[in-house]
Amino acid sequence: MLKKKVLLADDDTVFLRIITQYLDDAEFSYIVTQDGEQAWHCLQQYQDGFFLILADRIMPKLDGLGLLAKIQQTPQLCDVPLILLTGEASKEERCEAIAQGVYDFFYKPISKKLLLAVLKKAEKQQILGNGHLYKNG
Repeated sequence: MLKKKVLLADDDTVFLRIITQYLDDAEFSYIVTQDGEQAWHCLQQYQDGFFLILADRIMPKLDGLGLLAKIQQTPQLCDVPLILLTGEASKEERCEAIAQGVYDFFYKPISKKLLLAVLKKAEKQQILGNGHLYKNG
């Protein structure tokens, strides 16, 4: 069985090192990008390759919500869930992000237990065909 692939978009190398270790431990594959623009190019290149996207809210070139907007406008990608991550945000910013269509929204640092629970939830919804999740062959 193929590993589920996660796209990571974050400019914080320390955070990326922690998250990639969590994903390695859980046997998920992933691709790391340093900003939203790189993530967008990666998504265009591998339109059917990602199970889920973890993106920072604030990044150079294209932020997490900007990336989400591009994804939502692309039929081949619009069902790939995006989890937004941030070091800080107000309740209003979090509500706005969820209203715009993020799958979930977490404050950094995210615990391994929470990340894995969310990944399992997304996997289960994908298998059952619930919600708006991308159905990755």
